Amino acid sequence: MLRPVILTAAALLAACLTPLPAAAAPSLEQVPVTVDSSNQSGWWRPLDSFRGTDYFAYNAPASTAGRHEVHLASRAADGTWRDGCLPDASGACVTYVDDVGHNQPSIVLDGEGVIHAFVSMHGDGWRYYRATRPGDVTSLAEASATLPDAGLGFTYPVTARGKDGSAYVLVRAHRDAAAVRDGRLYRFDTATRAWSRVAVVASGTNHSFYPDDLQVDAAGRVHVLWEWGPWPATTHRHLGSYAVFDPADGSWRDVTGAALTVPLAPGAGNTVVYQPYEAGETITSTSRAVQTAKLAVSGDRLAGIAYRYLTAPSGSTFTGFDVRYASWDGAAWQRETVLARAGQSVDNSATIGVTRAGAVTRIYFVAEAGGCGGVRSQVVRAQRSGTGPWAFSPLGDVRQGLQRLRAQRAADGTDLLYVTAPAIGALWRATVPRTGEPGAGGPFSQIADRLLASGAGGLNVALNGSVTVSSVLRAGAEGGKAVDGLCSDDSRWISAEGDTAPSITVGLDRAYPISEVRVHSGYTKAPVPATDVLRDFAVEAHTASGWQRVAAVTGNTAGTVRVPASVTADQVRLSISDPSGNALDVARVYEIEVVSHG
Repeated sequence: MLRPVILTAAALLAACLTPLPAAAAPSLEQVPVTVDSSNQSGWWRPLDSFRGTDYFAYNAPASTAGRHEVHLASRAADGTWRDGCLPDASGACVTYVDDVGHNQPSIVLDGEGVIHAFVSMHGDGWRYYRATRPGDVTSLAEASATLPDAGLGFTYPVTARGKDGSAYVLVRAHRDAAAVRDGRLYRFDTATRAWSRVAVVASGTNHSFYPDDLQVDAAGRVHVLWEWGPWPATTHRHLGSYAVFDPADGSWRDVTGAALTVPLAPGAGNTVVYQPYEAGETITSTSRAVQTAKLAVSGDRLAGIAYRYLTAPSGSTFTGFDVRYASWDGAAWQRETVLARAGQSVDNSATIGVTRAGAVTRIYFVAEAGGCGGVRSQVVRAQRSGTGPWAFSPLGDVRQGLQRLRAQRAADGTDLLYVTAPAIGALWRATVPRTGEPGAGGPFSQIADRLLASGAGGLNVALNGSVTVSSVLRAGAEGGKAVDGLCSDDSRWISAEGDTAPSITVGLDRAYPISEVRVHSGYTKAPVPATDVLRDFAVEAHTASGWQRVAAVTGNTAGTVRVPASVTADQVRLSISDPSGNALDVARVYEIEVVSHG
């Protein structure tokens, strides 16, 4: 189990201002577009590369609230960007209703460079567009009628290009009258320019199929990854599953190469199910579950599967999941925990990627801190050579709000990533080369502390500092809670009843130039929020010449108070003269952030 390591403020400063050890210079280029806030799915395939050009599909804001347009952007080898939207019948940009986590675009280019786009389907009929000119993102036209199985509803399209230039799409098909949502694989033949259904991959009454990934190996075989939930739908899935389709003879095989008969049932056996039920888990469990997975294929075989797995109730739909990696050792699936959520102050979100080149495996995920000031996120790369230990490195900056990603490996081994921060409307093209690899990274605790410390708009040098308080209400409300980076009701310092002048002093590991002190206080369940915040208090700093008052706050009703400062100090103290407006008149402090830019 990984546990956070408490760093000194000096170490945090180094972690924030000096890049952690990294591989040969990753590059992030912001795509010159604006994405919609609905551009959030964690399992779709919104990017492809073909003959030196990269393609990015995304939801763009529409003029009507609650709706989005669907756009494609292309980047040529010389860095030139083009952008086009999918058209409606009149030639304007088509719009669809926002549906976070579902209505996302997946694309693939076939061997002739024709773009295929599957968009904004959540139990809807086919929404499919195809380019009329190879490689041209401005030439797509609606072509849904060319696909089989009209009349069904479809969700979660995942795409891949075959070795022969064909295009594949894996989807969930809705047959709700039979209490079935099965998985279906379709193929576009460039010779006939027609789509056909390859197979119903997997099906089970009262079960719902969730597509995860498609990858094509060097031999042309299609590796298929999915998970199961109870019919009709759920956010907690189970029985992570894997099979291989060989278009050369139309056969399906398990990880050992043994023949399979499709459609596969939910309990298809331990050579198909890489993540079986654990410890009382069932198809309806919410305390143990799978949530999103991706494949790494190397040469003509599976390298491994990266996925998120919940091992205990988390109290939330998307939090509390471990990052896991499964591989086949020739006799059985071997599952390992890359990052254990238990004991961590930082979570990871519902998105994951994995690549393999040579002996080096990389797993990409997004770390999140739900601390003061809202959610902050950081794209993280976990890397190892062979079966060695995992080392963690940040990719890009700490961002406000959530991030999502998709990763794929280029022919030269470079990783190409689609990274989006929909809360700020941004999208990045990231490349992570493998040449000159020095064996990058360190413990995840460095990433966690860097993420927590970065949220104050500078460096929070009070994080995990030493704390002295005048009193404590109860166990679990000690002073250290006020410097742990978290703003939650179970992470507060609360002074004792009868302490009419409570105080809290935060010791820094050395003197820092301080630009601001932020005080977060209160109680989320207070009937009137303003009653439980600190009412009257002074902010004081210990300088080379002793204690001095930075500011006095009176009559406060705000949960967050920002106090500008221009002082160099090694301690900060709150001297509280009126703890709250509540009948239980105690100080309730979520967090004290001491911000330094030096």
